[in-house]
Parts: sequence; C-alpha cells; structure tokens
Amino acid sequence: MQVVQIVKKYGPFGGMEEYVYQLAKELSKLGFQVIVLCEKSSVPSSADVRIHAFGTHRKPHWISHYRFSNKVNHWLSANLNGPRVVHSHERQCLHNITTFHTTPYKLGKSRITKWLSPRNFFYEKLERRELFGTQVRAVVPVSNLLGTFIKDKYSVSDSIICPAIHPAVKLSKPDASVKLKNQNEINTIGFIGREWERKGLPKVISIWRALRKKIPNLKLRIAGVELVSISHLFKENDSDLEILGFIEKKEPFYESIDLLIHPAKFEAFGMVVSEALFMQVPVLCSSECGASEILETSHGISLPEKCGLAQWVAEANRILEAPINVAYERNWESVAAEYSGIYAKLLN
Repeated sequence: MQVVQIVKKYGPFGGMEEYVYQLAKELSKLGFQVIVLCEKSSVPSSADVRIHAFGTHRKPHWISHYRFSNKVNHWLSANLNGPRVVHSHERQCLHNITTFHTTPYKLGKSRITKWLSPRNFFYEKLERRELFGTQVRAVVPVSNLLGTFIKDKYSVSDSIICPAIHPAVKLSKPDASVKLKNQNEINTIGFIGREWERKGLPKVISIWRALRKKIPNLKLRIAGVELVSISHLFKENDSDLEILGFIEKKEPFYESIDLLIHPAKFEAFGMVVSEALFMQVPVLCSSECGASEILETSHGISLPEKCGLAQWVAEANRILEAPINVAYERNWESVAAEYSGIYAKLLN
C-alpha cells in the first residue's frame, strides 16, 4: 500500500516534523511504500522513503499554506497509481487522514475577528478544510485533550475524530549510575522550552523562589531559551540559577534535574513531559497540557494552570521530598502500528 505523508519541513527537527520523520521510517519497515511531499527536506530520498521537495514559499504563512497545498494537489492528481492513503500533517485539502498537532486557531478567543481580518478568515478556512473537508475520513489528534479542543471549538462530536496517537520518545536511556542520587546532593528543578511565556516560565520562577524559602540551595536550570530573551524575569539576588540556552542533546539536561515543571497555558501535547518521564524524571505540569493524560501517580501530577501559586509550590515540594521512581516507554514502532490499523480501515 502507498502512504503519502504531507509536511512542509521533513527531517529530524523536533516537534511535528520529528513526528512525521519517525513515523515515515517505521511505516516503511512495516512494508508500506512511503512518499513524503514537502517544501524542503534535511534528509535525502531513499528506496524506503521517497521524498518530493517542492521548494519553500515566502511569507505570510497563510498564503504559503495555499501555495504548498496547490503543489501537493497537482502532484497527487498527476500521480494516480494504485490504492493509497493520503496522510496530511498540514493545512491541506485532498487528504484522507490528518494528524492535528497544534491547538485550534484562536482557541478561546472571539471568532468575530475572523470577519475583520483576511488573515484570520483564511486561517479559519484552512483549518476547517483540513478537519472537515468532504474527503477527510479520520482526524487524529496528538492528545485526547486536543481532540476535545477541536470538538469544543467547532461544537461537533464527529465520529471522524479518532482517539489520540501520542508521539514516541527517541532519546538514549539514562545510565543507572548517572541517576543514582547522592542524598546530600542539592536538588534541581528544570524548565525547557523556546516559547517560554506560553509554556509557563514566569510561574516556574515564582515556584522556585517560593521553594527556596524551605530549600535554600534549590537550583533552577533552564534550557531552550537564551538569556537575552528572559533576563528581565530575574532579580539581582537570584542565585543558583543556570540558563543553558539552546541545547542540541537533551539527555544531559534531563539527567541533571530532579523535577521538570511545565505549567503551560495551552499545549497540544508537550513533548518535554514525555521526554522527562522517559528519562526517569518526575513531572509537575498543567492539566491544559495534552501530555498530562499520560501521567500516572508514579510519574508526578498535573494541576489546572490557574491554580494558586501555593498549590503549585506544595506539589513541587512533595515530589522533591519523596522522589518517585518513574518508568515510561513509548516507541515509534507502536505509533506506526496504530496508524497502520487506521489506514487499513480507510481502504476497506
């Protein structure tokens, strides 16, 4: 069976692009003929995964979506050869299945503005076309929370919205000796994320400062964001603070912290949560984060983002005082197997 994957950037970039890259590789191992349609790719085409790169389009993004979509449509129309499933991860219109990776456009905001702005109007149109086009038979959110967001925004209970298929984690497991903790070692809490404001860094800093009244030497280690972007958040007397900036390898970061805090306002999934769990680090995150649904009592806890600071501090302190043994596994082979089941149903 031929499976066409559609994504603007193809390769191991992290995020949505990583999801498509790893999925395509595993689908080929299952015997699928995988074709990737993209604007650009960081990896070469191969016999297992054939890549067609159409070239990038200039901004604005909403216009580039239409231009990319038109090139995809032309290729699909010109290459009709046998049964296939068209699987999109972008704002397309000729797909059978789409994986939805982001929170719906303008979620929680007045949609009247879409009539006042051509940009808003076309983004809404692109999103609705992706989700509810006449040819769409399956919508797969990356979390069940995201599926709920879609249903709430569009006031639908459409059967095409499938159970979530969570992303997998592809990191190197921590060495047992690295995770053995000296009882006299100073605790460290961590935060990682480029979109630091939406992901809740100001709240993490407030939690850290409050915890230091009880744990004076508690460290805060921040990755994924440069100091110049967040220096205004700190005080002159803030010590035991380390800002790593962008990091290529995540394993050393996770191995160096005792608790990941991720109080995101809205997060379709939140890969840092599953990565931390895979690296045996407990997590305190917001329940508005899609990955909160993979948390078990042995992993940590989620709280509503709007909970008071005192409750966040209390839960963080509880986890630090009684470290828990975390075990979480999720591989890309399982992700591909779940999709292959959906593909089979679509061709029946």
